[in-house]
Parts: sequence; structure tokens; C-alpha cells
Amino acid sequence: MVEISAAISALANILIACATITAAIVAATGLNTWKNRYVWEADTDLAKRSLLAIYRFRDSLYSVRHPAMFHHEMEVSTAEAEGINASNERSAGVINAYANRWEKHSKSRVELDALITEADVLWSSELRQLVEPLRVLENELFGHIRLYLDAWHRGKTDLAKEYQTILSERRDILYDRLDDEKDCFRADCISELLKVEDYLRSKLGRKL
Repeated sequence: MVEISAAISALANILIACATITAAIVAATGLNTWKNRYVWEADTDLAKRSLLAIYRFRDSLYSVRHPAMFHHEMEVSTAEAEGINASNERSAGVINAYANRWEKHSKSRVELDALITEADVLWSSELRQLVEPLRVLENELFGHIRLYLDAWHRGKTDLAKEYQTILSERRDILYDRLDDEKDCFRADCISELLKVEDYLRSKLGRKL
């Protein structure tokens, strides 16, 4: 009888130990599941916001190059128009239009920069490196616009002819051809954007 009681007690201890181990395993599994879900949700949220930001960056950069320049973009203040002829007033309007366009684009760039910094924390520098070629294209366009304005719209300066020579030696990216295949700048943007898209969509758990 004593042996039976001891056996039952030993079995109970074994069952309790097994239950404890099982509970620990279940708890650990649950914690890992929660961690994985948290990581997935964080990645998905940042990837979605980054995709939207990169599209806004793309669209605003394209808008800077739009060949049509509208009257409201070229408005010149009374102070700016005072004492200048019609030709110079138009040049002032062109300068204002590009300044307004670039200011709008800068807002999308600031938004993207903030998300890239956030991505640095979660994903290291992968997204930053993928976006860098787009920044190079952005800087190329900014430099081209500045040279164009200095050469043709900021008055006859000693450097104007030199700027015109520099422009003639560069690829002409000032105006958007509105054609993804015929426009070299658009084609470059699309090529680099696809790499960013593939990376971010992998964080969403999907690819096109």
C-alpha cells in the first residue's frame, strides 16, 4: 500500500513538472508570437507610410519639371514689378514659378527624410541606400534649374554665357516630356523607384 502511495506521489510530481514545462513552453511560444506580430505590424506600418512618401516625392519632383507654367505660379509682386520691363517681369515670374515648385517639392522631401531616419532604426541603412540614387537625380535637376535661371533669367551677367556653355554640355532634363520611355530623367527615376518599391513591398509581405 505504501509502495502504491509512493508511486502515485511520484507520478503526481512528474505530471506537475510536465505541466510546468508545458506552461513555460506555451508562454515562450506566445511571447515569440507576440514579438513576431509586433515586428510585422511595425514593419508593415513603416513600409506603407514610406511607399506613400516616396510616391509623393516622385510626383512633386515630376511637377517641378512640368513644361506648362501657369499664371498663378508666375505672379510677381508689385514691388518686384516696379521699374522693370515686360521681359524682365516675365523672367521674374519664371524664377518665382520654379521657386514655388521647389518649395512644394521640399515638403515631400522633408517627409521622406523623416521616414528614412525612422527606417534607420528598424532596418539599418538599407532604405537610405536605395533612396540615395533618387537624391542624386534630385540634385541634378536642382543644379540644372539653377544654371538655367542664372543663364537666361537673372539678367546679363559676366557668367551668363559660361552657364549657357555648361548647360549645353549636360543632358537636357529641364522639361518633362511626359513620356516614361522618351524622357531620360523619368526613365532613371522609374528604374530607381522600382528598387525602392520592391524593398518596401517585401516589408509588407507582398510584391507586385
